[in-house]
Formats: sequence, structure tokens, C-alpha cells
Amino acid sequence: MKKLFIILLIFTSLNAFSQDDFPLKDRYSFVQYEKNKFLFPGDSSSFKTLFAKLDTLLFFGTNKLTVVQIGASHTQADVFTGQLRMWLQTMYPGLSAGRGYVFPYNLIKTNSPHSYVAKHTGEWAVCRNVENKICELGLTGIVATTYQENASISIYLREDPILDYSFDYVKVLHSTDESSFEVVVFPDSLVLDVQTNFELGYTEYWLNQEVKEITLKVEKSDIAQNHFSLYGIFLENTNPGIVFHPIGINGASTTSYNKAVLFEKQMKAINPDWVIIALGTNDGYTSRFDSLYFKRNFKVLIHKIKAAKPDVAITIIVPNDDYYRRKYPNPNTPIQARMIMEVAAEEGCSVWNMYEIMGGFNSSSQWLQMGLMASDRIHFTNPGYKHLADLFFTAMVDAYGDFMN
Repeated sequence: MKKLFIILLIFTSLNAFSQDDFPLKDRYSFVQYEKNKFLFPGDSSSFKTLFAKLDTLLFFGTNKLTVVQIGASHTQADVFTGQLRMWLQTMYPGLSAGRGYVFPYNLIKTNSPHSYVAKHTGEWAVCRNVENKICELGLTGIVATTYQENASISIYLREDPILDYSFDYVKVLHSTDESSFEVVVFPDSLVLDVQTNFELGYTEYWLNQEVKEITLKVEKSDIAQNHFSLYGIFLENTNPGIVFHPIGINGASTTSYNKAVLFEKQMKAINPDWVIIALGTNDGYTSRFDSLYFKRNFKVLIHKIKAAKPDVAITIIVPNDDYYRRKYPNPNTPIQARMIMEVAAEEGCSVWNMYEIMGGFNSSSQWLQMGLMASDRIHFTNPGYKHLADLFFTAMVDAYGDFMN
């Protein structure tokens, strides 16, 4: 009975925003809607904790739920994650706890999410986890470093037609060693309080009003200071709700994130309740795929996450059907799906099998024909990403209802 009440409550709220999308309809014959569910092949106790916290948030308006998605180009573009963030924050009134993670990707002239604009002053060098450079990386898979005092980064949030992403709390992941410049919010009249955690490498700012733009400047306060490294900016508000941090690097694989020496420390700094892993496409895009190596890398990544937050709920998204070099359907993806199910059973994770749900082997051809997939048969179009996010959210709501029944 409670499951039915929960689902009706959420979908009644969602219908205020989109009568067309929910309840989700069988719009495409090739999509396996009956398989659209979270799978729990092993211990599911971490999800009982997650959904209990969500329950408290929905029914009592207390708690903040922090979600992190780790991925590659599907995540960096923030179309799938942007749609999912919207559904999570509108499943009930008053659940938006901010825009979440942002980064000035324009520093390297790569694609940025549409929801914000980034500008900078000074010269910055950028290193990513997909490059063969020697640099100290963390959870976000990217770092921007400047050696110029008074260099700055500005973030401007675009107007959102549904949600107000004004924020009054900012967390900046950055270098905090003795040779690092300090980072300040400009204008400083906005700041109520500021605290730096030197051990985990971040500074927090509480603002005296909600704003939609922020400028961070680096300042030299000691002769030993000669650089500043930025790993990410997290924009939130201090209200109860859900905050979603989409962390993605184009071309990234499990190996890319596993080489990040600051990964665990920065995961502790973010302290998520739910981690979604959307990796594997780039691991499987090869003619010499090693399934055991792939499984081992996934387990290493999960162990890093659990080392930072032992009781965190983890969902693994199986990679989508794709084409290898635009010539033929990738035969590695169904093998990856089996390896991910094994990992989930051994590590107590849930699985959302996007590969099966979208139709399985060579289903990308049908997604392409319907305008849901790009011509490379790896990436999706905006409607394709949004439909996948609709599916994922529907599966999450159903799992939540099952656990709280």
C-alpha cells in the first residue's frame, strides 16, 4: 500500500511539470520497458539506508541527499544528468538543493553543460585523466592550475525554466598546501563565513544571500605561495533537498579515474549518499578487450569509493549498445554487462542495464533511425539522452517504492 502511495505522490507532483512524460509510456517498440528496473544481484542494505533518507526528506522535509555521477562524455554533456537532476529535484516540491558541481571547461575549449557560463582571467593550464600528463588528479578527473596571483574564475548560472538554482553555499576543491595561493569570493561583502579544510582540500563559503553567479579570485598572502590548482566548484543552497553532482570527462574509462591519487580524499569531501557509475563505453571500445581486466578495474574503483564512504549506495549503469569504428555493433558490451553483474553481486551494488533496456545487440541502429542517437552510434541526441533519463528515474522510483513497501 505504501509503495502505491509513494508512486502516486511522486508522479502527481511530476505531472505538474510534464503531462507527456509521466507516467512513462511505451513510446518505442524496440525499447524493453519491462526490463526497466534496478537489479540487486547481491547485498542491497545500502539502498535501504538511501531510500530511508529519501523517505525522511519527502515526508518530513529534513535531510540533504547528495548524489554523484561519475562518467565520461555522456555525463560531461549534462543532458542525461540534467534531465535526471530535474526529475529528482521536482519529484516533490522544494527538493532543489542547488545546481551542484561545475567546472570551467572552456579553459580547454571542450563542451560545457548548457546550464552555466564560465569565464576566467589569467593563464590556466588544464590536465585531465584521459591525458598522458603527470599531474595530481582527484574525483573530478580534471584540474586547472595557474601561477598568476589575481587570476580568477567566474560562473554564471543560466535561467532554468523549471528550477531556481540560486545558491548561498559554495564548496571549492583546490590545492591547500603551503605553496598554494588562497582563494576568495568576490565581492567579499557576500561572505558570511568561510572555512578551509586543509586535510581534505577544500574551502567552504556561506553567503548572506542567494545568488546566481560567483567569482573566485586567487590571492598571494605569503612569499612561499606560487600556484593554485582548482579541481571543482560545488554550488548549493542550505535548504533540505537533493543535490546532484555530474562529474564526467570526455573519453574517460575506469582506468582514468583509478589513477587519480586524490580520488578518495575528494570523495570524502563530497560525502555522497548515492554514487552512480556511468563508465565502460571507452573501456570496451577496443578490438582487444580483456574482460577480467575490465572487472578488476571496476572493483578497484568501487573500493576507492567505499574507502571514502563505506555505506554509500552505488548504482552501475551498463554501457549502451554502440558501434565500433562506425562499422559493426560492439561485441564487447554484452560481456561488460555480465562482468558488471558479477561486480555488483560481489560488492553490493545495484545495476541499471541500459544495454538490455535500449534493446540489446545492434539496437543502436533503431535508436539512430528514430533520431535518438547520433550518427557515431556511440552518443545520443538530446531526445535520446532525455528518454534514457526518464527511464532511469522511473526505475529508481519503482525501486524506492519496493524498498519502502
